[in-house]
Amino acid sequence: MNIKVKDIASKSGVSIATVSRYINKSGYVKQETRELIKNAIQEIKDQDETYQREKNIAVIFPDLSNMFFTDVLKGLTEEAEKLNYNVFSFDSGESIEKEMKIIDVLKDFNICGLIITTTIKNRETTKKHVQKLNSLGVPVILLDRDLLFCDFDGIFIDNQKGSFDGVDTLITSGHEKIAVITGPLEYETAQLRLEGYKQAYKINGLEINEDYIYEGDYQVESGYNLAKKIINDNKGITAIFICNNMMTLGAINALNEMEIKIGQDISLLGFDDLDFFTYLGLNISVVSRPTSEMGRIAFEVLSKKLMDDEPCTTQNIVLKPTIVIRGSEKLIKDN
Repeated sequence: MNIKVKDIASKSGVSIATVSRYINKSGYVKQETRELIKNAIQEIKDQDETYQREKNIAVIFPDLSNMFFTDVLKGLTEEAEKLNYNVFSFDSGESIEKEMKIIDVLKDFNICGLIITTTIKNRETTKKHVQKLNSLGVPVILLDRDLLFCDFDGIFIDNQKGSFDGVDTLITSGHEKIAVITGPLEYETAQLRLEGYKQAYKINGLEINEDYIYEGDYQVESGYNLAKKIINDNKGITAIFICNNMMTLGAINALNEMEIKIGQDISLLGFDDLDFFTYLGLNISVVSRPTSEMGRIAFEVLSKKLMDDEPCTTQNIVLKPTIVIRGSEKLIKDN
């Protein structure tokens, strides 16, 4: 929908919040009120056929230095350009405070939609955050991380299955002592990846050793520090599952410094692929997500909401990751 929410509210005689609920299907709107809003939209169009809101889309991601998000942004932007939409990207730096400030700033932007990977962790403040997003009065599409108490559309990955399949592959290849470097466990994505790791152990009849679980923060430095700690703890670990690409980069650096050969002395399984793994001939297998596709689908869902006068049904699209095996060892440990 390319008409300003405040104009719809004024024409229909209802509040901006009610119009926003109608657009995002994020709360109950009486049938008679829905008709008022729908009629107001049509009247505005009839009065001025040239009326059109700027085709500006905002994107808020928590870490644009992370190649997962840059790949998503690339796919999203390519699709947006086909329909002459402008994409403005913002980096919240994994800070909920910064994210809230960006949302406040966007109220002064002439945007028609928002795609966001939120940084919110505290369940108690989620409802307030959803209300702030609704106050923008535009369709909101969640990407990668879900939010409670909302009916926003979302594009997600089956994190638990991806982790399960990856760790199950390690176990099938002969590894039983597998360390895991998780993300911050306040995030549901990190919890699900850890659960997939544990599920693989259970399915294979192996006992879960809590000493093999190391909590990281999705940043390079934690991957570096925790990989060194895993080696120095000397628990007979033969493989490490690392739950995002930035921490995998840190772990690679640490193992290289310690002169530990990846794929020979120890095996690595990362979550998210990086092109240079292949370019440099690194024997690192990964749980690979369809990153560009996530961006393309997110824009397609948003553009449909923008073009339909009557809000379409809320969609939660869950994509499946794949396991990419690299190296001549195929993850099989030395005996």
